Amino acid sequence: MADLSQYQDFNNIGSWPLPGKIVFIAIAMVVVLGLGYYFHTSEQISELESKQRKETQLLDDYKREYEKAVNLDAYRKQMAEMKETFKGLLEQLPKNTEIPGLLDEISYAASGSGVELLSHKYLNETKKEFYIEKPIEIVATGSYHQIADFVSRISKLPRIVTLHNFKIQRASNTGRRAGTEEQGGTENLSFSVLAKTYRYESEEG
Repeated sequence: MADLSQYQDFNNIGSWPLPGKIVFIAIAMVVVLGLGYYFHTSEQISELESKQRKETQLLDDYKREYEKAVNLDAYRKQMAEMKETFKGLLEQLPKNTEIPGLLDEISYAASGSGVELLSHKYLNETKKEFYIEKPIEIVATGSYHQIADFVSRISKLPRIVTLHNFKIQRASNTGRRAGTEEQGGTENLSFSVLAKTYRYESEEG
């Protein structure tokens, strides 16, 4: 059995038997390599993983930019189409000088549909984010079919006009219209609606 007492003197390792020296050197190398890995190699591995993640991100960015470059002509064509569409919408917004004429167009629509226009007037403007909203209060009487025809004519005006807050109720049958409605067998209705038209706020300048 080996005498382990001869390995207890660490101050005089050179006197140890050869097998003991070999074991000690092997253990020392393992410890040194372990410490080297912990303090140096592990840091390099973390840096390598970080570089790999960055490489993946750069590749993804490159792919996106490449797809944009490949489709650049299509994007330009789409942008041109959007500009044309936007231009068309702008042309449907009345200019300041055209807004008074809308009242006449509303009167023509009422006359063509057969409704009796009692009043139509502008209300106070409302400023939105990039446009100005101009409301028009309309009060009229007519039958169901006449009202529907009037709404259809308003929607077909060359300028943008939207209709809101419909209120319909039975009208008192008096005067000439009462006789006409009774003969025609249709119910006379009174209705009010808020029409809105729009223009760009930049025109105010």
